[in-house]
Amino acid sequence: MKRQWIMAGVICLCLAFLGVAWFMLGSPEDTGEDSGETEIAAWANEETVQAVQVENDQGGYTLRWTEEEAEAEGMEGLPLDTDTIEDIRDSLGSLTAIREITDGQGRLADFGLEEPAAQAEITAEDGDSLTLLVGDEVPDEETSSRYVSWENRVFTVESSQIEGLLYGNASLLSRELTPDSDENFLVTRVAISRQDGEDIVIEYSDSQELAGYTVNSYQMVSPREYPADSGLAEDVFPGLFGLEADSVTAIHPSDQEKENLGTASPWRTLQVDYTDGEGEEHSFSLAVSQPENGVVSVVSGETDIIYQCSEEDMSWLDETEETLVSHTVLAPDIKTLAELEITAGEEQYVFRLQNVGEDDEKITCGGEETDGSSFRSFYYTLIGFSADDVLFENFPDTASLTETVRVRYVYTDGTEDVLACYEEAPRQIYAELNQGERGFRLTATQVETMLETVQRLAAGEEIEARY
Repeated sequence: MKRQWIMAGVICLCLAFLGVAWFMLGSPEDTGEDSGETEIAAWANEETVQAVQVENDQGGYTLRWTEEEAEAEGMEGLPLDTDTIEDIRDSLGSLTAIREITDGQGRLADFGLEEPAAQAEITAEDGDSLTLLVGDEVPDEETSSRYVSWENRVFTVESSQIEGLLYGNASLLSRELTPDSDENFLVTRVAISRQDGEDIVIEYSDSQELAGYTVNSYQMVSPREYPADSGLAEDVFPGLFGLEADSVTAIHPSDQEKENLGTASPWRTLQVDYTDGEGEEHSFSLAVSQPENGVVSVVSGETDIIYQCSEEDMSWLDETEETLVSHTVLAPDIKTLAELEITAGEEQYVFRLQNVGEDDEKITCGGEETDGSSFRSFYYTLIGFSADDVLFENFPDTASLTETVRVRYVYTDGTEDVLACYEEAPRQIYAELNQGERGFRLTATQVETMLETVQRLAAGEEIEARY
């Protein structure tokens, strides 16, 4: 029993000794005594930083300011992220600690300051300078903060004040690839060069006012002459502006880096010409590598930087001749028509037009005068045919198909177009213009609606507009 009491006593003494040691030495997270101040400014007065030289595992950087313009050493001529750089300058100029670790200088290793994450030499406009070490993150803090050291003292500061000292050169560069969009911009030309196909070139054609809105028209000029899709200005062009990179891959890349990243011989290049609201002409270009695992390498203009972007952010990469051409089947101006003939089996409707749009306008069907407003409502249904596919080659053999409708347009200049519609598959129509000039696939519903409308028009019914 005596031995047990002796053993218990020894254990108690050991526990007491360990408790005293823990209290005296503190845990690794113990921050020592506070200075009593709630804020400690790094500078006697708030300073304007003139230069900062940073060393860190990202390679660091050197920034200097001359007449409010920032210069980054080794990145002359490259586009800088002015917001990020000014945030660094402002934060360092007003650097303030949350608290001081009074015994911190004697145990720098506890705070990650013997081998700091970053070291910065900061110079103010008045010549004052400061050497700043950045250590570990402070554990168990509500606000993200880090240990830092200056003037042989250890402090904690909010991480947001010194996070810029952990950046490398790449973080100082602008990631803007194309300018932000503006409603006053007018795109005048878009060219997409393709490594695996012919160039696609679209040019501005004209503008017209419709229902109080300006509608811009575009023409595809390569790889063929053909009207461009009417939705380009709203659906495609906005996606060419305001593009930003996810990251910077290479600064001043070598020829080998360009080859490895796929920008030496780009898979796609984009050239956009546009005018601003003042009529000034501008342009921008992108060179893009072939997508790999959902990402692409991008070079903006002549900038000596290779960026990385998500493929899905570059929607124009998927555009083809087929997606950019107009899918409207045929839409002649009503004023150019002299005669419109529609044949469906045994039924035929022939409309003759004279002086359309003039005071003495006259439209007849089978010798009977037709209401001009009703005819226009029907005509908008006809020219509203929209194809799912537009074919310029490899047309179906119409000899094996059944013709359902034939529409013949005779123009005032004596020329004509003939659109023949065939049932190609259940609920699908193949329409061919002028015996192989081009073909279209569209839904049967559109043709059926047109036929039902023309029957009602020929019977003298009033046709109301569907738009």
